Amino acid sequence: MARPVPVGDNMDSSKVQPETSDESSTIDEDAKLMLAVQADDPFAFEELTSRNQGKVRAYLQRFVGDAALAEDLAQEVFMRVFKHRATYRQEAPFAVWLFRVAHNVAFNALRSKSRRPETLFNAVSLRNSDTTQIGFEEGIVTRSGATPTQKVAKIEKQAIVRDAIQRLPARQRQAVLLARFEGMSYREIADVMEMSQEAVKSLICRAHRNLKDILTPFIQEGRRPL
Repeated sequence: MARPVPVGDNMDSSKVQPETSDESSTIDEDAKLMLAVQADDPFAFEELTSRNQGKVRAYLQRFVGDAALAEDLAQEVFMRVFKHRATYRQEAPFAVWLFRVAHNVAFNALRSKSRRPETLFNAVSLRNSDTTQIGFEEGIVTRSGATPTQKVAKIEKQAIVRDAIQRLPARQRQAVLLARFEGMSYREIADVMEMSQEAVKSLICRAHRNLKDILTPFIQEGRRPL
């Protein structure tokens, strides 16, 4: 089978490996739609975009910290998906291919603007927080092994963890977002970020250590980190 052709900037297709599990061998619905897009089905791209635009936009918003910019970048992601539709190869889950495009679009935008996403999560409405996000935020504090001495509202706890994630270096932050919010495996994250699985594990391990350090004042004393 031919190797996948790079999609967008800095796409090293040699790192995308076919999945071997029985579950991953089944064509997912998005992959079916993408194959239909390749066949110039006029309705497939609209449905594919409708199914995935929300999660791509949310990921970009968490990463760049700007709702308007995230909206523009999400549009660019799907423009690239359509432009490079002929290069798609069903050798990895469609989500991996899609988030590699989003990864490159996001990093290119940050480089071109010479800005750091200093307001990560601040633009995300708390009322739009899904159960996965809430579970991860609460889980960080729970797994840290202590209960805050001062009781705080759940919404404040979530905001504190969002702020802690915001302080992570960009690549650690991205690995955490892909693992905890998108539910990707180490292998899938490695394909998206174009690095080894061991490097991904190291990133996530360092991210968890950094989060614990940042959250220590909250964990031990119930106060916001400085």
